[in-house]
Amino acid sequence: MPRWPYLLPFCVALAACGEDEATPDPVAEVPGVPAEGPVSLVGGKIDGVSSPSVDDPLPADANLDVAFEALFAPDDPNFALEMALIDRVIAARAADADAPTAEGENPYRIRYACYNISHPDIYARLADAADKGVDVQILIEAHQLDPEKPWNQIDEYLAGRGFEVAFDRDALSKDERVTYDLIGVKTSGLMHLKTRLFETPAGRTLLTGSQNPGSSALLNDETLHLINDPTLTAKYAAHYDRLLAGEGAANSWNDAAAVNVLFTPAKSGPRAGTQLLRWIAEEEEQILLAVFSLRDVRAAGVDRSLVELLGDKAKAGVPVYVITDRKQSDGVDAYGNRMYRDDDTEDRLRRAGVHVYEGINRANDFTAMHQKVAILGRRRVRVVADAANWSYSALGSDRRVAKNTESMLFIDSARLDDGATGRRYLGQWLRVLKRYAADSARDEGEPTFEKVYAALTAEGWPTVPVGFVAFDTETAWGESAVVLGDHAALGAWGGGGDGVKLGTDADSYPTWQGEVALPVGTPFNWKLTVQGAGRGVTWEAGEDRAGFARSTALLPTEIARHEATWR
Repeated sequence: MPRWPYLLPFCVALAACGEDEATPDPVAEVPGVPAEGPVSLVGGKIDGVSSPSVDDPLPADANLDVAFEALFAPDDPNFALEMALIDRVIAARAADADAPTAEGENPYRIRYACYNISHPDIYARLADAADKGVDVQILIEAHQLDPEKPWNQIDEYLAGRGFEVAFDRDALSKDERVTYDLIGVKTSGLMHLKTRLFETPAGRTLLTGSQNPGSSALLNDETLHLINDPTLTAKYAAHYDRLLAGEGAANSWNDAAAVNVLFTPAKSGPRAGTQLLRWIAEEEEQILLAVFSLRDVRAAGVDRSLVELLGDKAKAGVPVYVITDRKQSDGVDAYGNRMYRDDDTEDRLRRAGVHVYEGINRANDFTAMHQKVAILGRRRVRVVADAANWSYSALGSDRRVAKNTESMLFIDSARLDDGATGRRYLGQWLRVLKRYAADSARDEGEPTFEKVYAALTAEGWPTVPVGFVAFDTETAWGESAVVLGDHAALGAWGGGGDGVKLGTDADSYPTWQGEVALPVGTPFNWKLTVQGAGRGVTWEAGEDRAGFARSTALLPTEIARHEATWR
């Protein structure tokens, strides 16, 4: 692949943000908005539960070939996963010295179509892949290459590493679009995909979600999907090719499929906005939303707007709860300073009887509650997620097609994996609610997290097995290690039950293990104890331990594993 920088002038119009003909669409994910920007990355704790740093590794037995897995920042090792997938292609290429290297013939490819890539470790590793014989190509929103944006260094860095850089896809010939390595894409709105394709002769793996390959994104509330299903990965690959060629989306829908994807703007086939509102209109059990940029969208073929539909559901007794980003809903930054126009969607939803929680992610000045998720139902969960904001530019309206280039996944979790993905989404929604509920309970009079948790989990809420492993817990004959905690299933600190009695044997002692079922998404505090006849209860020293009932990503079991060493 030829490697010489080729820089073309370009400009960015305000129209890149996109507008519906009636209502302006406030800026979403453009410079100055805290979804992206410079950041110092650290590990830490959220609600007392450890969150990963950027250096946290994948589990030793992580399965990177699972058909479909949902991961969530900042709670899962999303960064490690992305780096591991790049490294896997590099290693496969190194093991196949005879593979062709000619343009268009190299079977070892990494292709990114992302709104922005601001994490230097990621784009440096992509450059390493290119140096080692992998065909690497990156499509990026054109205005992210603007020299006025000093926090974005990808174009300067990759040009210095030998990448051919073009600021405007439309200025390239058909052949040049194949050979150039970093290409800016201009559309009528934003090129807002988060698509990463990793390809070898053994198959194709996809990463997609709300999470950009950025620095701040690791501390945002984000989704990221690892997908190896051939049908789905082929659809994203085909859409990448159409985007590179400057062609619109060709959508299709399969009623029998566990997962469908719809792209915007749709040149043909069903529209994402229409399918989204139809799924909401069909839901009679429960509706939980977590959406960064939430607007009262309308769609062709649906006679009610989003606010009207959600209000109708709430009046009919369907539990409807919404989490959104306060910076987007109120047009302010983390300090209350005005950034852009205030939007009244959340106010109209509250007047319609819907509970709305507005959160500010205070991990730093550039972080956000950045999910774009709908969770529908609890016994049979369906999920809508991926890159698309719920805005006029992203989804269009009943009169106009969308402007942004987006993707939206429609997941029937019962068909996909017997509900496992749905349970992960339900658990994460409660975790995100716990982070942000206090502000809206105080400022807008919304129910507290504890009240929402009690209402949702009272009936029909799924459970997840929670495992405990206690190391170095020495006992005398007849004594046992027991977990006690603040949930009834954990013994209510010894006042309402026996807790979780752990077991051991001659080979594993003094390591003890056991498990209990908890409602998925339950935050809990716990400690190790030693109990035995005539001894009473001996508590380990130190503060209470914090836990959360949700399965661990990338593992074959749903057990939420909690480990502790006796202290």
